[in-house]
Amino acid sequence: MASYKPKNILITGAAGFIASHVANRLVRNYPEYKIVVLDKLDYCSNTKNLLPSKLSPNFKFVKGDIESADLVNYLLITESIDTIMHFAAQTHVDNSFGNSFEFTKNNIYGTHVLLEACKVTGQIRRFIHVSTDEVYGETDEDAVVGNHEASQLLPTNPYSATKAGAEMLVMAYGRSYGLPVITTRGNNVYGPNQFPEKLIPKFILLAMRGKTLPIHGDGSNVRSYLYCEDVAEAFEVILHKGEVGRVYNIGTKKERRVIDVARDICKLFSMDPETSIEFVENRPFNDQRYFLDDQRLKNLGWSERTVWEDGLKKTIKWYTQNPDWWGDVTGALLPHPRMLMMPGSTHFDSEDGKETSYVSGPNQTRMVVPTPKGGSSPQKQSLKFLIYGRTGWIGGLLGQLCEKQGIAFEYGKGRLEDRSSLNADIQNITPTHVFNAAGVTGRPNVDWCESHKTETIRANVAGTLTLADVCRDHGLL
Repeated sequence: MASYKPKNILITGAAGFIASHVANRLVRNYPEYKIVVLDKLDYCSNTKNLLPSKLSPNFKFVKGDIESADLVNYLLITESIDTIMHFAAQTHVDNSFGNSFEFTKNNIYGTHVLLEACKVTGQIRRFIHVSTDEVYGETDEDAVVGNHEASQLLPTNPYSATKAGAEMLVMAYGRSYGLPVITTRGNNVYGPNQFPEKLIPKFILLAMRGKTLPIHGDGSNVRSYLYCEDVAEAFEVILHKGEVGRVYNIGTKKERRVIDVARDICKLFSMDPETSIEFVENRPFNDQRYFLDDQRLKNLGWSERTVWEDGLKKTIKWYTQNPDWWGDVTGALLPHPRMLMMPGSTHFDSEDGKETSYVSGPNQTRMVVPTPKGGSSPQKQSLKFLIYGRTGWIGGLLGQLCEKQGIAFEYGKGRLEDRSSLNADIQNITPTHVFNAAGVTGRPNVDWCESHKTETIRANVAGTLTLADVCRDHGLL
């Protein structure tokens, strides 16, 4: 089987747990690949997870949301992306019972935006979609053969339903448009960097604080756990050897009951499980067992390397050495956490490496803008507008309105795709505001855009974002 060699890879959700391990591995092992990572920095993401790659010349971090079609198209074109590894998703099952619309929006709509961008740009040679073993639903307790890749999808909770829905879109784009797609479905993953709403890091942090470990139901539920570095290696193998159109299970045959996981952690912390484990109300539906057949992936040459005992010790060591990695996670350590927004997270800026403070609101993470010294607001300036799109109807109308209102204005001479000409316009005109009414609308009508997608995206998407970026550099944004 010929090995696939990517050039420019976009990894979504790369400041999260699994994707950060994959990104760091690829940056380290393949200096000839350009790795562009995209993450909106939700509550369970942390750019510290990407510190091993921060200074590498083949690494670039972009803060943004996969639901932004303009941003996704811009990145695919300007970074010449030929491969996408799509990890970005809401993943915590408990949250999906209380905030299921967010899961639909992020997991299904976000995936659809990516797929449509791939279709429009026509340059993607691999689209690796990361799904979950939960799409198969509950495995029979007495089953001796795990779910294989052709097994029926029977999701039982809102999270797994949205992941199954996203898979259907991926499959449809593969069949309808010939998009070269590969899907993965994995067991539970554990290890360093994981946000502590998940079982193992939650139990570890609670044990570190001398608190009881809460177990949903009676603890008889069975799960299979893979160490994060083994999973990162699995994605490395699938990237290079995976066959287009295939699904690959990433799993292990070694199963553990939740109660046994808690007891193992108690043992390593010298805690008495009889007094340190607390049984709490079960969640609305808790699958008894997930069990995978991973032979197809093993046929590519991958195998699990880390035994449970060693992986758990490594994970405990990391959390004890990095107790404040996630800041205040009190809410995540509750028996039934809900969607969290973590205040005061610190992130590095992708361009200059400086740290930037972000504060989270109820719906988004926003950057804190420092108040000018003395607390006074800047003096009111006289207006001067820089307008792009002189020959268009809206651009011409804006000029007429400025004349009537006595507002100083000039039309820009630069092309939106030419950064240097935009810089020259702003330096020469020194505007207080910039209006962009330029863009490709079709010649003679919009049908032209359908057959000239590259030109349309270059002007309307890449050009607009370039102008916005130049405005930001000059303090106008």
